[in-house]
Amino acid sequence: SPEQQLGNAVPATTAVLGQVEEGVPITSVPDVQAAVPLVPPPAPPGMAAAVPGSVLGFLSNFKDTWDPYEKTDIPMFWHIPKAGGSSIKDTMGGCHRFVQATEFGVTDGHGADTQVAIVYPAVPGVADTDRSPFVNIDSTTVAGIARAKSMGFADANLAQLVVSPYVFETNDLFTPTAKGRLFSVFRHPIERAVSMFYYIRVADWEPSYKPELQQWTLEQYATSDIIENNWMTRQLSNQLGGQLTEDHLRRAMEVVRTKFLVGLMSKIEHTMARVEKFFRMTYHVNPTNQEACRNRLMSGGSNSNSKNKKPFTEEDPAWALLAHQNNFDMQLYSYIEALFEEQDAFVEGIPDEFRKIDGTCCKCDPPTFPPEGFTCPQAVKNDA
Repeated sequence: SPEQQLGNAVPATTAVLGQVEEGVPITSVPDVQAAVPLVPPPAPPGMAAAVPGSVLGFLSNFKDTWDPYEKTDIPMFWHIPKAGGSSIKDTMGGCHRFVQATEFGVTDGHGADTQVAIVYPAVPGVADTDRSPFVNIDSTTVAGIARAKSMGFADANLAQLVVSPYVFETNDLFTPTAKGRLFSVFRHPIERAVSMFYYIRVADWEPSYKPELQQWTLEQYATSDIIENNWMTRQLSNQLGGQLTEDHLRRAMEVVRTKFLVGLMSKIEHTMARVEKFFRMTYHVNPTNQEACRNRLMSGGSNSNSKNKKPFTEEDPAWALLAHQNNFDMQLYSYIEALFEEQDAFVEGIPDEFRKIDGTCCKCDPPTFPPEGFTCPQAVKNDA
């Protein structure tokens, strides 16, 4: 039965969204937001955490959201699967041409390197194009993070963007003298669950590929042991297994409020523009081409699977089942939506389209550079 398959992952009679009553809108949530202010001033030094069991201490190498921006801050993008993150990551890496720390940095044999460095790995199957710069570490596995730490990754100050599916584990990528700044793109939990269902049944290149799901309905998926249970709340409260409580939700809210610049997949262009303003990102390679690249990704997305999806609404029988599996995530997402509006204050006074201001072109003839200098990506041609 669905109850047996859910086990202890979800309280049996939760009064939030797991309990679906006739006449009660599925999207309604209690006012949990009142328990955690949105964008408060910094707490006085040494003040005890207001949230029971706070996990903020495990993220000590990340700056708080309200800390003033500094050029030495290292952006750390928490990549949530099927939440629009590929568009943001590819815009920053492929269009802005930032030096990235991802799993790609250890390809071409660079996993055996003993010193941290910028490398230009080949892109399989892509010819006659400039390769992108990466740091030769893997930020997407626990072993890779440990290796990066041992190599002195953070204090080498080579990466302009770090990407990882981990939150707490990535604290080890940074140090008190080279702190990271967390940001992410969030998606409505049910939309993300539906997208995940349609993705893993066709994505034969992914470890999570499950071709047997091609014969399943969403209802079957929602009541199986494959479905994710409150994935965001678990990741952000550092409670990956066992039963969740309201305390875990409050911990997740505290983490996202205190440590994350939040973005929304439903407002992907607004999100990208805010990230660019917050981190003071401008074009320095070839502004015309970079803007065209950005527009393409913002309009069409990256890693999209839309052709394999069917229309899905709240009237669908699977909606209530998925809401039950995401009862805490639904509340967390509502809180993040409010945070998104509040955090506009972080970029107040910074002009729209900041990315275009004072642009320079190191790939032009003659090349131009900003006064503070800029290391132009090497013109390393990819082989066929």
